[in-house]
Amino acid sequence: MKGNAAKILKYAAIGIVAVPLSILTHELGHFLAYHFWGAANVQLHSVSVSADKEMLTGIQIAAVSILGPIISYLTIGIALFATAKRYIPFWIILGCAAPIGRIVNFVYVYFRLLGSSPNPSFDEFNFSRSLNIEPLWLSIVTIAIVIATFFVFFRKAWNDGGYAEVMMVIFSLAAGLSIWSLIGGVILP
Repeated sequence: MKGNAAKILKYAAIGIVAVPLSILTHELGHFLAYHFWGAANVQLHSVSVSADKEMLTGIQIAAVSILGPIISYLTIGIALFATAKRYIPFWIILGCAAPIGRIVNFVYVYFRLLGSSPNPSFDEFNFSRSLNIEPLWLSIVTIAIVIATFFVFFRKAWNDGGYAEVMMVIFSLAAGLSIWSLIGGVILP
């Protein structure tokens, strides 16, 4: 019983570190890109970046929009590399945390399939619109990447400890998301 409590605390701690780390590295990509392109009034928030974009071209806005997802994909790649030979819970959890923000693409595709033409504001949509490309196609590719990522990392968890390990990874992600939703806005309003 003592070992289970220690493992639960360990996984909660990993999630509390890995999930915000994943979110912040993604958002720092946007933040640094805005600064690189000379946008004014750039502000980092807990789950977004705001800036005055009036002086930016469509290509610059596209670059800013896609840099966050690129960093998320790099995070996934690093986690895959780090867990290629052995199971490391931190990297598994970070690898699962990286695509969580990309789940918004599922909602967008769902409404498009229903015949709606939503005009949301998320990275892939903003990237596509800035380049006058149909956003649906990039969203479908992103969905495939998200599904593949979850499949690979949850399979690694299953191979390491079966159902119990998969549940620990999910618990860790939930702990990280819960804590960041409570304190992220306080730290980075």
